[in-house]
Amino acid sequence: MSIHMMTGLKCVRCGSEHPLCPIYSCPACGGILDVVYDYERIESKWRRGEVEEDDLLPLPASERVTIGEGNTPLVKADRLARRLGLETLYLKCEFANPTGSFKDRPVSMGVSMGVRFGQKRIIVASSGNGAAATSAYSARAGLQAVVLVPESTPAEKVKQSLAYGAKVIRVGGPYSNSFALAKEVGEKYGMFNVTSTFINPYTMEGDKSVAFEMHRQLNGRVPGLVYVPIGAGPLLVGIHKGYEELKKLGRASAVPRMAGIQAEGCSPIARAFLENRSEVESDPNPSTIAGGISDGLHGYAQDGTYVLECIRRSGGYSDYVNDDAIREAQGWLARDEGLFVEPSSAVCIAELKRSLESGRVSASETVTAILTGHGLKDMQRVETGGEAPLIPKRAESLVDLLEQDSRE
Repeated sequence: MSIHMMTGLKCVRCGSEHPLCPIYSCPACGGILDVVYDYERIESKWRRGEVEEDDLLPLPASERVTIGEGNTPLVKADRLARRLGLETLYLKCEFANPTGSFKDRPVSMGVSMGVRFGQKRIIVASSGNGAAATSAYSARAGLQAVVLVPESTPAEKVKQSLAYGAKVIRVGGPYSNSFALAKEVGEKYGMFNVTSTFINPYTMEGDKSVAFEMHRQLNGRVPGLVYVPIGAGPLLVGIHKGYEELKKLGRASAVPRMAGIQAEGCSPIARAFLENRSEVESDPNPSTIAGGISDGLHGYAQDGTYVLECIRRSGGYSDYVNDDAIREAQGWLARDEGLFVEPSSAVCIAELKRSLESGRVSASETVTAILTGHGLKDMQRVETGGEAPLIPKRAESLVDLLEQDSRE
């Protein structure tokens, strides 16, 4: 059975092939499943001038549950580039998606496939952004959503999910506990799991659209490096796969190197890269202000190993930054470019600064950084650098205050 341009699923570990259905891992070995397309058919169609990016997605736009996700701005960040010592920097503003994060892309695809397969209930484990996206897109599709989040999830993200009518439940312990519970309950009670790790093969396909958009926005030019904040890492793999497919079909001249950046307090993939290991080990005790990427991969370290392989295949690298550097970079984005992002989004800028200073990255490189979530998502961790003073309704009071600020 084929659906749209998809022909089946293939295990990235053992290579076994499987039909398109609600399946979450390889029945033969438990490996990650990847969606396979009819590339010959797509290439033939594109050669006739009928180029449609939808051909490389599980479903055409007309069959997807949508709230207008995608087509986010790509901002040329000249002021921030000068601060960092870089000639060319682009920022892909994924926080401009309908629910405020990049998760709208994979969740839209996951919920759409759930509808296609006749599923009635959706379940997800999320550190917050995926929870909001799943709640919104399930509401849009008229499906019940059960959302499991770690107990440390910011109140803003919990309230956003509740606003869409989802059943939101906080689970004790780190994100990995929520992941394990969603997997167990979903399988036992027949709920369609759209957790955007690699458990659902269809969700990651939505992440590829970031690559397709950037390719159009840059008029076919390929960045030398694409920086992506990573927890489990499907966004990085999705962007890389998107560029690989564009190159395979003759639309892109190259595939960018991928830089997967983590927070020091939760960095299993980065540590494996830096220690030159072939396999990722889980982190049992994640602790960082970058909650959106605080995924210790406990119980599914193979996801991290898959991401590690992708990073190395691209010629890129992985590293981590501490919370102080993340806070500083968050401030740079806001004050230099007017972009207010959550801490997870700022890790790339913090690490880019360090790599430019060390010489790992050349100042002449063209870099794109993915800004994954809006700052309003995680206000409790925002450091504004000051308070808003209160004055009476008198012009003299305002002038005095402004003059005092100028003297300081």
